[in-house]
Amino acid sequence: MKKVFISTLIILLLTTACNDEFLDRTPLSEIVPENSFQTAEDLELYTNSFYNVLPGREGIIEQDLLSDNVLYNGVPQEQTGERLVPSEAGSSGWDWDDLRTINIFFKYYDQCDDEAAKTEYSGVAYFFRAYFYFDKLKRFGGVPWYDTVIGSGDDELLYAARDTREYVTERIIEDLDNAIANLRDDQTSDRVTKWTALALKSRVCLFEGTFRKYHNGTDADALLQLAADAAGTLMTEGPYSLYTTGDASVDYRDLFASAETKDEEVLLTRKYSEEVNVMNNINYYLLSPTQEDVGLTKSIVDSYLNEDGTAFTDNTDYATMEYYDEMQNRDPRLSQTIRTPGYMRIEGTSEELTDFSVAISGYQIVKYVSDESQDGDSAGYQDLPIIRYAEVLLNYAEAKAELGSLTQSDVDASINLIRSRAGMPGLSMSDANAIPDAVLAARYSNVSGSNTGVILEIRRERRIELVLEGFRYDDLMRWKNGKLLEEYFKGMYFQGYGTYDLNNDGTADVEVYTGTATGGTDQTVEIGGVLSFSNSTYGNLIPFEDRTKSFDEDRDYLYPIPSGDIQLNPNLEQNPNW
Repeated sequence: MKKVFISTLIILLLTTACNDEFLDRTPLSEIVPENSFQTAEDLELYTNSFYNVLPGREGIIEQDLLSDNVLYNGVPQEQTGERLVPSEAGSSGWDWDDLRTINIFFKYYDQCDDEAAKTEYSGVAYFFRAYFYFDKLKRFGGVPWYDTVIGSGDDELLYAARDTREYVTERIIEDLDNAIANLRDDQTSDRVTKWTALALKSRVCLFEGTFRKYHNGTDADALLQLAADAAGTLMTEGPYSLYTTGDASVDYRDLFASAETKDEEVLLTRKYSEEVNVMNNINYYLLSPTQEDVGLTKSIVDSYLNEDGTAFTDNTDYATMEYYDEMQNRDPRLSQTIRTPGYMRIEGTSEELTDFSVAISGYQIVKYVSDESQDGDSAGYQDLPIIRYAEVLLNYAEAKAELGSLTQSDVDASINLIRSRAGMPGLSMSDANAIPDAVLAARYSNVSGSNTGVILEIRRERRIELVLEGFRYDDLMRWKNGKLLEEYFKGMYFQGYGTYDLNNDGTADVEVYTGTATGGTDQTVEIGGVLSFSNSTYGNLIPFEDRTKSFDEDRDYLYPIPSGDIQLNPNLEQNPNW
């Protein structure tokens, strides 16, 4: 690392549909450390640049491509076991530029005489340093903790060994506690507040607490209690609630598809705006056949309950139900997440069938898809939630369930609020623990104890409510369920070759064929090449069945450190078995 100075930081309001820059965040003026950081405006302008690290579509929606929630036109190396140790220093997530920017603030902000501004904007810096290090912790485990600006002559820091994950976790929590103490307590989704920091603390402590519990670490319960306490404080003292109009058929959809953030639920969002022509390409990504053909897997579709609260997988023929039948009388969130029979786009007037050229699994995603008022399928101005209240409720319930302190009142104040918004019956803790769901118990076989049933149901709820929000891969890692990634994920079920009526209107909509299609339908699905049947001549669609899938339990829960960085700093120790 070499000393660097802050140069001109300018807002880039890009005008293409693929623009994914955070809106109105980068400082407008030149800042030179030695003669700046002197006024509240200086501190605000500088810390505004931190928001640029918040993820866009690629860091949220596409993160689920690594998990068992999504099928797409490839197989990630996280599932094939083909990851290699990268050679280039600073690659594959082992980069520190954003941290340096944050630590420069801490080096110079005392030049400001405005104590209130120093308190507030140091809170922002503490939040983003914790955010930065949490990402490193999830990816690599223990890493060097740097809380000062490193110059070219600081050999002790330049060649520092990795700190333990326990130490890094302690420092992250310390930073978050400072952020909670220093930040404002107002309700706004476009800047971090005390409530945002509490929410992130619940996320961090739940992740690390369960990681240690299921990976035989230490002090798991202490972290789980911190997660429950942080979430509980936000629930009892904070101004947030679940967004609802009382219409369970659209409320979940509108939370993600509306142009304006639902501030009663969303604590932190990535903003987009038609007025200044800052847009995302979420619509294009999810609707264009030239993108990654993303669709949900049969596994998560099966996880959605029946509308009466019973498990869909209790149906004896659930595995062989055809599309129209399996979509009937289900949790309303299913039809607000994928195209189901009768689907119409927001403000649309005609039914749109699932499009196999867009969704390789047949389960086409509609979560995040807005109306067509902005440039058809290309542009999107819907804000992208990053932290929302529903996650906080899920964190609270899971932490207390893992601790063994969960009560039915806790369930009613968390999980059942989420289910109620969706129009679903509430969860009975005693019923869930009396007869744990057999399919979930087989999937998460390392869950045990008197709270097994309710933990399984909380995991179901988390998977459904937070699908495509970037959580699932991390959840599998912390629960030590990486072996689930070895499965060949399935799509829609078909009885064999022939034509199928997807919406039960008496007209064939798609032909599934091998060799040559007859051409009698608008859509065709070819078996052979990319797609196979799960049972030779019938069954579920399976893409890339020829690819080997492997997950090494002794290696793959962490990513490797680039070899170039270890050559530069021999004191860095590589992660096990890489």
